[in-house]
Amino acid sequence: MRRFVVVFVLFLALTVAVSASIYEDGTYVGWSDASPNGTHYAKVFIENGEITAVILREFTDKHVEKDFSTYPWPEAGEAARTLGGRFVEKQGTDVDIVTGATGSSNGYIQAVERALFKAGPDKGENTYFNGTFLGRSEVSSYGQYYKVVWVTLQDDQIVDYSAQRVLPDHTIQDPSVEAYGWPLDLVRESYKKAALESEPGFVDTISGATGLTSQSNRAVRDALDKARID
Repeated sequence: MRRFVVVFVLFLALTVAVSASIYEDGTYVGWSDASPNGTHYAKVFIENGEITAVILREFTDKHVEKDFSTYPWPEAGEAARTLGGRFVEKQGTDVDIVTGATGSSNGYIQAVERALFKAGPDKGENTYFNGTFLGRSEVSSYGQYYKVVWVTLQDDQIVDYSAQRVLPDHTIQDPSVEAYGWPLDLVRESYKKAALESEPGFVDTISGATGLTSQSNRAVRDALDKARID
C-alpha cells in the first residue's frame, strides 16, 4: 500500500510538472494596445517551457523608441529596466506596477501577456488580437515624411482608424493643410471609409492620392503585423 502511495505521489508530481510547462520553446513578440501617447513592446524568450528573459521597449505616438537616458520621466525608464526581470521571476505577468509608471507598467504587462498567449497551446481561431495597434509607414521620397496609424481590430475586422503625418522635424502635419487638391483630413476620411470596407491593409488606390493610399496601406499592414496572433 505504501509503495502504491509513493508511486501515485510521484505520478502526480510529474503530471503537475508537465502541465506547468504550458509554453512552447521559442522567441515571441507582443505589443500592447496603442494609446495617443504610444505603445509598448515585449520580446519573451522561452526555454524548457519557462520564461528565461524578457526585453521591453516603449515607443512614442510618432513610433519613435523612447531614449530613457534623456526621457524626462525616470519612472518610465525604471519600468523598462526592472519589469523584465520580474516577469522572469514570477514566470508570468502577476507583477506589481512601478510606482509613478502605471501606464508603462500596464503596457508592458499586456505586451508580455500577448507574447505568452502566442507561446501557449490554444491560440483560438482569430488571426489578430482585438485591440488598437500602432503602425508606421516608410519615409516618403516626396517630402520626407512618414505616416503613423492607429488601427482598431475586432474579430479580425478594422472597426476604427486614425492617422497622422510626421514631418522631417518630427512635428505633426496640420490635417487642414491642402494636399492632393483638397484638405488632408478629407483624404484620410476617404481612406478610413475604404479601410473599414476592404481587406485590411489593401485599400484600392484613391484617385489623386496614390502616395497617401500606398503609405497608409503599408502603415496599416505594420499595425496588423503587431496584432497578429500566429
